[in-house]
Amino acid sequence: MKLYSSPTSPYGRKVLVVAHEKRLIDRIAVVQLDPWANPPELLAVTPLGKVPALITDDGASINDSTVIAEYFDQIEPDPKLIDTNRLGVLARAALAQGLIDAAFAAVLERRRPAERQWDAWFARQRQAIERTLADVARPDQFDLGGITLACGLAYLDFRLPEIDWRAARPELAAWLDRVARRPSMQATNP
Repeated sequence: MKLYSSPTSPYGRKVLVVAHEKRLIDRIAVVQLDPWANPPELLAVTPLGKVPALITDDGASINDSTVIAEYFDQIEPDPKLIDTNRLGVLARAALAQGLIDAAFAAVLERRRPAERQWDAWFARQRQAIERTLADVARPDQFDLGGITLACGLAYLDFRLPEIDWRAARPELAAWLDRVARRPSMQATNP
């Protein structure tokens, strides 16, 4: 398999954490690149020009982090990251994915020239982040929902440190600090 990713992408990190947890990482050739440069090798795999993008052993292309994670869960059944409570796991993963989406949108907005930044858009993303942080709970297990949340919280620390979510959510911060010591999280730290 070949996985196209970016070292600082929270979406790519999510997939790489899953690959480590599933013990699939040795079967994957990871190509780290800058998707913003529209590299031809990435565009040949996905017209979206986004990471992560996976080429499976049989040549199929998968272009979404949750779908790639599901694929990994199917080809390597142990440990199961989407268990019998599939809907519950996917719902928690989707909420955490929304946290990542809002943080990513805020980071992109902040990268625009100052005179072209839309303050209301940034505020909307920040409010979405704050509401989501108030809604998520410390996971009991490191399944796909927990992995997605860990990657989202770590992305907030990395790209939006001015959002002091740790002070308002010490139990969640302690959980992230604990799971950040997992080999899968250590290996994928940007």
